[in-house]
Amino acid sequence: MKLIIMKLNAIATKVNLSVVLMALGVTFLTGCSEEVKDFGFTGQISGTILDQNGNPVAGDASNAELTVFLLGEEDRVPLELRVNNDGTFTNTELYPQSYTLTITGPIDAPAPQNVDLTVGAVQNDITVTPYIVVAEPSATISGSNISVSYSISPSTGHLVDEIKVLVSTVKKVGVNTGSGARWQTLEANPVDNSGTAVVALDTDFLEAVEKWGDGAITVRIAAKSDQTSAWNLSLPIVVDL
Repeated sequence: MKLIIMKLNAIATKVNLSVVLMALGVTFLTGCSEEVKDFGFTGQISGTILDQNGNPVAGDASNAELTVFLLGEEDRVPLELRVNNDGTFTNTELYPQSYTLTITGPIDAPAPQNVDLTVGAVQNDITVTPYIVVAEPSATISGSNISVSYSISPSTGHLVDEIKVLVSTVKKVGVNTGSGARWQTLEANPVDNSGTAVVALDTDFLEAVEKWGDGAITVRIAAKSDQTSAWNLSLPIVVDL
């Protein structure tokens, strides 16, 4: 009988302990129900990549060919900020400290810069010399053709290896966009550094423009120096069908 009573007391103790732990758990979870959003990453930087004439140098956010890097004071691996189609870069959630800023791509880059992100939002434009300066194109549609006027200027020490005229349903078209089930990209390969390229808009492309491109076509120019495999790009333009 004593053995039975001892076992019953042990079971009761375990049950009471479980109840206490569950109560503590509920209290803990209730106290931690508020979402933590502020981790102290208040450093902010933004800027535009500019060429020697003060014009934006476009990037391609789908790849890292033109990228800004930020290396913190105690960091070993830099943060990567890809340059957008309009030449801008930004990050608004950085640890507030000093960083060493560098930029890589098909450009002659400036020396590394020190940027202090403990003082609030920092605007830091970067002037570079692209291997090839690619002007913003213009385009007109006539019937089932689009005529694209373009101009490119290689910098000293560079020759133009290849030119692409990209005509796409994708707003952020790049040299590797291509075509897929829900988008279409057409391409021409002129050989002169300036001129007009005429691209035929086939039935599949026109249907894709109406269905997936909101009735608009994006055009941009890409050019590659003989000194690199990376492409310099123009700002994209949008032409309504």
